[in-house]
Order: sequence, then C-alpha cells, then structure tokens
Amino acid sequence: MKSPPRNTIELLVRLRWPFAAVVGLLFALTRLVEGLLFDTAMETPAGRAVDPIVWGVLAFAAIWIVFSWAIRQERERISNEARMLEALRESNERLELLYEINQRVASSATLDEVLDYAITLPARLVDAAAATIVLTDEQGQPYTARVTGIDAGALERARAAFGLRIMPTLPAQPTILRPQHLCGWASCLILPLAERQVQPIGWIEAFLKEGETALYEARQPLLATVASELAEAIVNSRRRDRAIASVAAVERAISAERTRIARDLHDGVAQSLAFMRMRINLWEDWLEQDPARLREEFATFKANLRAQIEELRRAIFALRPIEIGQLGFTGALRRFVAEFAEQNDWDISIDLNELPPDLPPVLELAAFRFVQEALNNTAKHAQARRVWVKLGVRDHGLIIHVRDDGVGFNPGEEPPAGHLGLRQMRERAAALDGQVTIISRPGHGTEVRVWLPLIYSVVAVS
Repeated sequence: MKSPPRNTIELLVRLRWPFAAVVGLLFALTRLVEGLLFDTAMETPAGRAVDPIVWGVLAFAAIWIVFSWAIRQERERISNEARMLEALRESNERLELLYEINQRVASSATLDEVLDYAITLPARLVDAAAATIVLTDEQGQPYTARVTGIDAGALERARAAFGLRIMPTLPAQPTILRPQHLCGWASCLILPLAERQVQPIGWIEAFLKEGETALYEARQPLLATVASELAEAIVNSRRRDRAIASVAAVERAISAERTRIARDLHDGVAQSLAFMRMRINLWEDWLEQDPARLREEFATFKANLRAQIEELRRAIFALRPIEIGQLGFTGALRRFVAEFAEQNDWDISIDLNELPPDLPPVLELAAFRFVQEALNNTAKHAQARRVWVKLGVRDHGLIIHVRDDGVGFNPGEEPPAGHLGLRQMRERAAALDGQVTIISRPGHGTEVRVWLPLIYSVVAVS
C-alpha cells in the first residue's frame, strides 16, 4: 500500500494527468452521445467521431492548465515559506552568536581571555582555515596579538601575497582581498575592528580556501556586527586593565611610602630613643659621682629629644593625605610647601609658573613625592634658612628644582648614615625613566634636580 502524499504539491502533481485525462474522456463521450442523438447535421461517422475528440482534447488541456497553475502557486508559496524560515533561522543563529559573544566577553576578566575567544570566530563564521588578530598599541603601531592555523613563516608569505606586510588602509566594512601571486590561499577577509565605527584599534585577517567566499557574501552584515562587538570588548578590556594597573601602582606607591616612613622612623627616631634610654641607665651613677656631667647630659638629652619630636612631626606631616583632588596639583603643592616651610621656620620661594596645565596624574603624584622627599632631606640634614622650589618643562620633560642655603655636602662621597632619601629618589625616578642630579658643596647649600619625561610607558610609581 502506497503512503499518502506528503504535501499538496505532490497530490496535485499526481492528480494532474489522470484527472485531466478522465475529464477529457468524459467530455468527449458526452459530446459523442450528444452528436449521435441530437446533432443530425453531421453527415459522416468520421465527422461525428472527430468532433468529440477535439472537445475532449480541449477539456483535457483546460484541466491540465488549471492544475499546472495551482501547482506553480503552491510551489511559490512553499518557496516563500522556505525563504522566510531560512531567514528566521539565520536571524536566530545571529542572535545566538551575539548573545554568546556578549556572555563570553562579560565573563572574560582580561584582554587575553577576550582575544583567545575572538581568534576562534573566523573559523565558525566563514570557515577560515587560518586567522590572525592584529591590534595597534598606544602609539598606533600594529602588533600581532593572536595567530591560529598558520605558522610564522607561512603567515609572513601570506601577508606578502595579500600586500599586508605594512599596516593597510583599513576599509570601513569587511572586505575580501585577492592574492597578488600564488600563495595557497584563495582570498583573505579583512575584518576591521572599530568601536562604534570610529578610530580602528586593529583588524582580523581570515585566510580562506577555494569556494569559501560565498559564505562571506551571505554573512557580511553579521561579520560587521561581530567585529563591532569584539572591538568594544577589546577597548573595554584595555580600559579595565589600565584601571587595574593604576590601582596596583597606587597600592605599590602606598606600600613603598609606608616602607620609607617605617625605615625613617626605625633608623632615626627609634634608634635615637633607644640610645637615650641606654644613657638614662647611667644617670643613677652620676647623681652622686658627677653631677656636673649629669647637667651636660640633660642638655644633650633635651636637644636630642627636641630633634626627635621634629622628626616625628615631619613623619606625621608626610602621612597627611594629598589634597590634589580638592585643590588641584598646583594648589595642593603650594599649600604643602608653605606649611612645611612654616613648620621648619624657613624663608620659602616657590615658582610654578612654567608648569603645563595638563600634566598626567601619574606625573603629578610623582612630582609631589619628589618635592616632599627633597624638603624632608633639607629639614633633616641641611640646617637651611632659605629654600627655593621651582617646577617647569625642559627637553620634553618635567624638571623639578629644590635648592637650599644649608651646610651642603660632597655628592661624590658615601652619604652619611641616615641619608637614604637621595637613594629613594633615584630609584623612584628610574621607575619613571627619569633621572636625579645633585649639585652641592660643603658650606654652599644643595640643589636637587629631577627630570621626568612627559611621554613614557606607564609603570609602577613607587
């Protein structure tokens, strides 16, 4: 037993010929009977036979034409439904892919995780056999961030064949390139990565084999959308990485500052207090045996105690929060220098007129710390009465001058015990690709010059 027709078209196709034949035969027989019984005008039997045959053929043709038209209409309807279903399927695939991209990007903690996922997409979208992701750094120079399906030598040859050895002029939309000479690849899809169609941050190179460009043509809108999503994810990851690096740098700076203060307190106040405690143990013997010496000891003790109180005050002053956010860099620096000078009874002069208005925040914090450290050294060792502070720009960098009229020293000699500030300043400047210069002579004061480049790689500020 045959199975029933699967759809209307199959039913119409099956019935078109037999139904037309039956109707045509019935029509012919009816016409023949009518001619035999009622039409006496026909003179011969042959004439009476031809007439129903003609009418039967006409009926057959009419039925066949009607069925053919119905079949064509049904096929068009089914074809339209199939196209709508295919469009709906592609739309669902696109939405599922974009949802997957958003989920993977949202769950990616670093730029590396975003790139590891992004490099898998060319094979899924256009059946690319090999792909690379090229990004531009902060100076606009391209670098290859990810490669899959091709080794370094083959990639170099493929790029040469497609004219990609130098940074290409990126198109606004995904574009297919043809090789300039035989290289084993039929074409290369360039997928520009630009956040919201603005300045590109890189591109994807997808190398395709023969016969795979038709898939690209069908998926060009999807490719453009995916590229935009990836570009936004990369930009956000870079911003997040910079924010994390900035927070880490601040934490390292805080830790280094705490270490410095702890070392200063240990090497200065703590040791002095320990020494004074040892001296106090001798005073009981001197009460009866040498009261004059005890009076001298009291005078020295008071002087040392006064010095340690000043040292503690400097340490506490250094721990006060920097008010750059509230007062701005120049306002906070002027206030700090004025209060520090008042605390140490200095005649102070500060010149910030040559400062650029748009210093990077990292440089502002570093400059503040250098001035702070230089003034601390002056207070500890210089015995100065007048201090000059000046900041400006020289040789594409920020220059910091802190000069005093104190006792001075010989910079070529090993610094005395407790003179750790200069070494810390040199270490901090080196971390920012800068340099520290000390100009001093015994009896002629000291000048500290710090130069920091205005353009440098962001590194940890300690």
